[in-house]
Amino acid sequence: MLLSAIVFLLCLTALITFWEPHGLFSAVTTSFCGGLIILITSFSPHQWAHGLAVIGWLVVALIAFSGLVTLILIMGWPHAVLKKRERLTGWLRLAIAGWLLLSAGWSWAALSGHFTDTLWPWLTFIPVYSLYLGLLYAASLIGFWRVSLVSAHHADTLVVLGAGLHRGHIIGRTLQSRLDTALALATQQDHPVTIIVTGGQGADEDLPEASAMAAYLKQHHFPAANLIEEPVATNTFSNLLNSQPLWAQLPQQGGRVVVVTSNYHLFRTQILAHQLGLHLGGAAAPTRWGTLPLAWAREFLAIVILHPRLHRSVLLALLGLNILGVLIF
Repeated sequence: MLLSAIVFLLCLTALITFWEPHGLFSAVTTSFCGGLIILITSFSPHQWAHGLAVIGWLVVALIAFSGLVTLILIMGWPHAVLKKRERLTGWLRLAIAGWLLLSAGWSWAALSGHFTDTLWPWLTFIPVYSLYLGLLYAASLIGFWRVSLVSAHHADTLVVLGAGLHRGHIIGRTLQSRLDTALALATQQDHPVTIIVTGGQGADEDLPEASAMAAYLKQHHFPAANLIEEPVATNTFSNLLNSQPLWAQLPQQGGRVVVVTSNYHLFRTQILAHQLGLHLGGAAAPTRWGTLPLAWAREFLAIVILHPRLHRSVLLALLGLNILGVLIF
């Protein structure tokens, strides 16, 4: 029975992943099924299941530690995590801190026996919603790992996403990594490859990112005839939206189109591509370990913002169920 349940959950994960390999839903399914497998094996009398459970809990601990670091970065260094013209207000930081304290208080009350005949049952929606956000974080991290490990090796058209220019005109390390990854992938092909560089000009930039990217590729001996610039896009969504008509005009509508961006950014990029109905391969450009935690914290916030209505609906549904449950029981 135990083995059958585990096989079923593994098959369900594989099926959803095959159906939607780059979507958030498949990553959430993977996280949820993985959690169920850990719980099932934890209560199993079989020795082999205990070993599997230990491995599972170690993975959970690593994800939880990563989530804690991400939360500390968001709360402690919002100016480094958030993008330009974005800010985490003092009231919002206070609200997040209050939410965390209430979650900790609810957990203490439930574990210590100081739960019934108090106000804590009315606040059950708070830790449950925290678990929901934890599941979303785990799914995002799994998506990040998945797209980083499974990178495209064959391409006819590469779409390189911009990443901002330092001092208004200098290619930074993040953008250089993306361009070098595109050059390496183009060199591996046994046929000419077209590269589309996409990125507009920010308020603090002297030229469009696409122009600087094209100049870099030319300096590294990539043929100008195979370069296409998209100098208008201001975010990931417009990068994809504006680039699609450009590769559609190429022979065979661009053939195998692969988007090249930083490893931490590729998962969200493919989610947006899926929403636009685009089936793109992905090539993950490496990121320095020193800059990855801040970059990932910023990226996770962006993933959360992708579905604000869903998160609000879940919160309201949990609140309603919480109130109904307390009134009934």
